[in-house]
Amino acid sequence: MNRLPANPLWRRRHMVSRAAVATFLVGLALAAMLFGVARQQEAERARVDFEQRATERTAAVTRAFFEAVADLRSLNLLFVAGRGEVSREAFDAFAGPLAARNPYVRSLEYQRFVSGAGRAAFEVAHRRDRPGFTIRERSPGGLVPAPQRALYLVTDYVVPIADNAEVVGYDSWADLQQRSFVQQAIDSNATTTSPVLRLVQGDGALRGVLIVMPVYRGGRDPARVPERRAAALGTTAVVLDAAVLVGSSLEAARLVNDGDYTFTLYGYGADGTRVPVFRHAGMPVAQPALARWLGGGPVADTRIFHVAGARWEFESRRLTRRLDTQSGSLLILGSGILLSFAAAWLVQMRSARTRRIEALVERRTADLALTAGALRLHQRAIEAAANPILLVSATRHGYPIEYANPACERTLGYDPGELAGLPLARLALSDPDEPGLEELRQALYECRKGHALVRQAARDGRVLLSEVYIAPVNNADGVTEHFVVTTYDVTVAKRYEAELAHRARYDTLTGLANRALLSDRIERAIATAGGMPVWTVALDIDNFKLVNDTLGRRLGDEALCALAVRIAGALRQVDTAARTGGDDFMLVLCACADEGQAAAQVQSVREAIGKPLRVDEHVLEFGSSAGVAGYPTDGRDAETLVKHAEVAMYRAKQTGRNAVHFYAPHMNAHALDRLALEGALRGALRDDQFELHFQPQVDLHSGRVVGTEALIRWRHPHLGTVRPDRFIALAEETGLIVPIGAWVLEKACRQNREWQRAGLGPLRIAVNLSARQFAEPGLVQTVRGVLDDTGLDADSLEIELTESMMMADVEAAIETMRGLKAMGVKLSIDDFGTGYSSLAYLKRFPVDVLKIDQSFVRDIVGNADGAALVDAIISLAHGLRKQVIAEGVETIEQLDYLRDCGCDEVQGHIYARPEPSGDVEALLRRGRVEPAPADA
Repeated sequence: MNRLPANPLWRRRHMVSRAAVATFLVGLALAAMLFGVARQQEAERARVDFEQRATERTAAVTRAFFEAVADLRSLNLLFVAGRGEVSREAFDAFAGPLAARNPYVRSLEYQRFVSGAGRAAFEVAHRRDRPGFTIRERSPGGLVPAPQRALYLVTDYVVPIADNAEVVGYDSWADLQQRSFVQQAIDSNATTTSPVLRLVQGDGALRGVLIVMPVYRGGRDPARVPERRAAALGTTAVVLDAAVLVGSSLEAARLVNDGDYTFTLYGYGADGTRVPVFRHAGMPVAQPALARWLGGGPVADTRIFHVAGARWEFESRRLTRRLDTQSGSLLILGSGILLSFAAAWLVQMRSARTRRIEALVERRTADLALTAGALRLHQRAIEAAANPILLVSATRHGYPIEYANPACERTLGYDPGELAGLPLARLALSDPDEPGLEELRQALYECRKGHALVRQAARDGRVLLSEVYIAPVNNADGVTEHFVVTTYDVTVAKRYEAELAHRARYDTLTGLANRALLSDRIERAIATAGGMPVWTVALDIDNFKLVNDTLGRRLGDEALCALAVRIAGALRQVDTAARTGGDDFMLVLCACADEGQAAAQVQSVREAIGKPLRVDEHVLEFGSSAGVAGYPTDGRDAETLVKHAEVAMYRAKQTGRNAVHFYAPHMNAHALDRLALEGALRGALRDDQFELHFQPQVDLHSGRVVGTEALIRWRHPHLGTVRPDRFIALAEETGLIVPIGAWVLEKACRQNREWQRAGLGPLRIAVNLSARQFAEPGLVQTVRGVLDDTGLDADSLEIELTESMMMADVEAAIETMRGLKAMGVKLSIDDFGTGYSSLAYLKRFPVDVLKIDQSFVRDIVGNADGAALVDAIISLAHGLRKQVIAEGVETIEQLDYLRDCGCDEVQGHIYARPEPSGDVEALLRRGRVEPAPADA
């Protein structure tokens, strides 16, 4: 075992002296103090870096939200331009590019208010494209048909439709949570964000928000809340997948690659609870306990922002600080310890002094190299930035530029290094009225942050619109020595905003004014009229729909553009032409002293329209109908004048088209009466106001009732009995004839089946079809479904068609009739002889019965030509192996003549008038009936 020498001299020589110990302790104290100062500075830099990253992430997320809001506002402008009404094709064409731009936009939607009275017509209209369509609401098990209610807010238009088909027809009004924020948007006419909710898309598994804007009737915002509620047509909405929004926006900005950070976006649910909608969990590198202590613990930062009234919180959390961010303080601590040890060792071992000094010099050199490398890295980052960055001196007169990164030189067209030394004011236009420049001057003068939108002058003369941000750079004493100036070129974005503003006032197809600008022009004309009349003209191109139906939408648009040029060319410079939708135009005529001058000006426009127009290889000629209303006689504001001009135009169309009518008060009364009748008609089917009357059909040979014809009657609680000739044509125009006709068919078949089950014989029921019903593509399937539901045999049903209905499209009519005949249904031609069918077509039509119109039957007695015509029709029908029924028989003379001519069956007042089912059943039970002349 080795032992230390026992020599006292050797022990004193190797003993640590008090001076060395004191030197070592002083060195440690100084090192600890420097380490604390450096650690505090590094912690401050880490905090600033952490807050900057949190700001960048929050900005990326808010920018994505605001882009979605901007898309929604653009979409809402489309409805403002269309006065609240936009076709599905126009919606898809406009909203499609907006929805495709951002992956987090789940859908762009138009939600339409549908009344309980209009539900049936709305669903029928949608079933043309979506068989089985019905309005649905959300239940715990998914979407189910909505019960009958007074009001629905139904998703009508959706883009894209591929992943959102289940949303079409969804009633968000049934959801109290959604109804609340939609009502808030309507009452305030403001963009409104929903609470965080489960989306209908994805079976409710997706979490997101809806941002909605109201759509008002006429595209105008009423002033008061009750008026807004009354004028609300629906809402436009953008549906956002919140998780995808945050993830995609941060991924696009490359802000999700930091493993030692975690960040979460919180929204708020309907009950006010905070809901996490996106969470990114970082993956910190495992470190020893000492390293974690040196690096610092977790740090959190929460940023609050608002989007369309909704509060969001973006929480960023740094899990640990990496040791590489604290290399300076650790280096100082290590160096201090080494220096202390070195100093003590110098005292103890003077012979090693030179070697210790050299080691320290090497270490200091390495530290300097690290610092220089960090500075070069910062410089490279600024040089690589995509946005212009300037470093401006704050201590020299004129704020000269000391550094400009390459992006700044490229954007402004300067050569490298050419901007150095130039005053900052050189880059701005010398316009003293520009408010942004004054804000930037004040920021420089007060040494504070500043931001403004200014115009910048490029070297080649171009003028750029730029967002300029100024931030002061202070030295250790708090004195501002430099400014960092960052600019963002927004020229293209501002041009896009200007284009949107133009589209909001001008028609995109023809370039004429739209409804929004039309109202402004009328108000201006009234304000400057100086006592002269101002004439508002509603102009409609007659039968223009035929062009679109036959030649296609593209040629139709070309024709509209050519007509718009003619209309504008026929007007004077002081007049205005506007397109208000489809083939409808509005004119504003000034400086016409009386109706004669106004009529002459309108006639010149109509003559320009009437000239032959060549489109592609087709030569088209158009007529036009015009209605004129004058200020101040017919209205004192734009809305009233436009309404009255349109009323006069509709009157011109009703009286034969291709005419000009000036507004008169009785026209408005007629229009209001028609509107009231239409509103009552929409609720008649829902409120069970219709009933069927039945008129017997009698076999002339046996005198027995062989069938009945079903005739609809409308008993309104306030209007009384409404004649069919008053409401059937209106039902045809509005499309309500389809659900009404379906009701008549089902009711008549069910009643006839009940009579058969009661033992009243193999009766036949005759039902009239309208032209609109006959043109429905699913007519054959509808009839088959009614027969299956009621249990009526097909040969007990007779469907009555008119000649004009079948001649509209002969081939399609024959195909439909063959489908009905294949089931065994009987077909008859009603009012035969009053149409224009040829014998060649009559031979091709697979009909069983010809019904002689009552106008011919009335002329049998006392009119040899009328009698001969009836005889000829009966002979023709029997020659074609068809039965004949004469309707409107009222006298014994008419009955005897028809019997002598061989007519098969008759119906008319001579046997029975149309009566309710109970009264007719008593007649059916008698079997044989005797004629009773009307005058008996």
